[in-house]
Amino acid sequence: MTTHIIAEPRTENEIDDEHGGLVRSLSATVPPMLGNLLATLVVLVTLVLGVISLVATWSGNAEAFLPLFQMTVAGTVVSLNALYARRTFSYVITLIGAILWLWVSVTPFQPFFQVVLQAVTVTLMLAGVVFSLAAVSLSKKPRF
Repeated sequence: MTTHIIAEPRTENEIDDEHGGLVRSLSATVPPMLGNLLATLVVLVTLVLGVISLVATWSGNAEAFLPLFQMTVAGTVVSLNALYARRTFSYVITLIGAILWLWVSVTPFQPFFQVVLQAVTVTLMLAGVVFSLAAVSLSKKPRF
């Protein structure tokens, strides 16, 4: 005697579960004015820190502030992500990854640990971008 099990069709909630709890929680929308204000604030702070880093590098005191390369890359990634995801607060993981990357860049570690920690923090920053893109696409879907 054989038993055949027929799978039931998946519901919308089960399909939505494939994104995971983190993406779903990051896809919550914020009011448009607050989202625009926060994204603008992130971009302005990034620009100010980038200019200070540029001036410190050009004046010959590069070690006095954040490294120009890391500040440029992190600032660009965080700013573009904040502008794209301004209706959600999903860019927080990217922001945390960028701050950690800048901190690791200026903190003296043994060379091996420096490379490993920078790789981990850059991966965290890029994972934040992926989560943010998924959260923005999920936030645009109608919720029933």
